[in-house]
Amino acid sequence: ESPSDPAADPPPPGVRSLQARFLSVFWLLRMADWLQGPYFYEVYASKLIGGAPVSLDLVSKLFLIGFGTTGLLGPSVGRLVDSKGRRAGTLAFCLLYTAGALSVRSNLLWLLVLGRLAGGI
Repeated sequence: ESPSDPAADPPPPGVRSLQARFLSVFWLLRMADWLQGPYFYEVYASKLIGGAPVSLDLVSKLFLIGFGTTGLLGPSVGRLVDSKGRRAGTLAFCLLYTAGALSVRSNLLWLLVLGRLAGGI
């Protein structure tokens, strides 16, 4: 008797339903994150901080803060979500993402930086 190919075995009952629920939320969050990019540049570039318009250099640094946070903390956050559960991780992501999105309403540099840090996590 040869071992069966695991890919050929039908998935256990309920797997398709779980995949549909998970993937719908996953892609909704991914698309929200993807759609924000072009708009955040305009938002940051329109800011006045300390009475001066925000430079392209500062806008670039704000973007890098978010991407750098993701790169540095991503593996640790992934392990934390694995230990605490996907539901808790998804809810935490939504809260941090919301805080990051709301921070763009501010003209305070420290709050913009905190928002990018929160969005990067």
